[in-house]
Amino acid sequence: MSSRRERHSTAAATIVEAGTQSGTAAIQSVPAECVLLATNGSAEANAALRFASAYAAREELLLRILTVLEPLPMLPAQPSGITYAMTIERERGDAILAGVRAQLAALGTAPRSLTTMLVGGPGATIADAAREWNAQYIVVGAGRRGTVERLLSGDTVARILRRAAAPVIAVPSTAGELPSVGVVGVDFGVASLTAVRRAASLLGEGVLHLLHIRPEFDIPATDPDSWGEIYQLGAAALMTKLTTDLETEFPGLRVETAFDRGHASTILLAYADRVHADLIAVGQHGHGVVDRFLFGSVAQEMVRSAKCAVVVTPPARESE
Repeated sequence: MSSRRERHSTAAATIVEAGTQSGTAAIQSVPAECVLLATNGSAEANAALRFASAYAAREELLLRILTVLEPLPMLPAQPSGITYAMTIERERGDAILAGVRAQLAALGTAPRSLTTMLVGGPGATIADAAREWNAQYIVVGAGRRGTVERLLSGDTVARILRRAAAPVIAVPSTAGELPSVGVVGVDFGVASLTAVRRAASLLGEGVLHLLHIRPEFDIPATDPDSWGEIYQLGAAALMTKLTTDLETEFPGLRVETAFDRGHASTILLAYADRVHADLIAVGQHGHGVVDRFLFGSVAQEMVRSAKCAVVVTPPARESE
């Protein structure tokens, strides 16, 4: 069997440090599932830490804390500078992980945790580590509210989403710990139904709003008025069945339903603000050529613009 260092190398990332918060955990003792927190030491990452810690403690899961060092570009004529730059980056990573450990130590109910530092591209490294560690969720900071910062953060999260096999939770700096009011945009497809159940699981108890947004334009096969009535009756019946199933599966959850029509991202964000949601859940549909071009239009808009935490579930993948 290959060593952990070798396995990380094949994933285009090099392991630099592995530590433990509890002082007793070891690589061999990692449970079947964990929560992966990717942190860069920012204020947004601090909020993500609170979220991930609370969820891991509630579900009694190991919290895997990862910081990724992206190698600095070096001048070809100065190869000796590579070692110097890596030393600087490692010191920065050490400082980030030390800060996280201090925050965990200050929590009243800190979960079991392990800390790891890897070198590589953030998106691929985080997604590959989550797959190797069998992460139930990947939790990251959502980025600052400024336009440039949101665009950069959204791009980082998008790169994770393109490769991740686990749902990704983007947490803004203003978020609290665990959410109690969630909103899911439901089109009754596999992706949105997966997002519904992920949101219900994260909430545990609380209020889950299911919002069906009819497209601004559709192509009825018959008279538009008759088609509209058929559409509404069908959507209402599907929503009733979904509500009944959820209330049976999650007895501590109250389900509210709503219907609207228009631009999905705009309506979903406005609705989440109106009900004071602290979680929005959306599902991805796939990564084909067209999907990559229009990748995650709703998901990325949620990550960039939502005032609350956003969980994005990955598209269904064929068994590897």
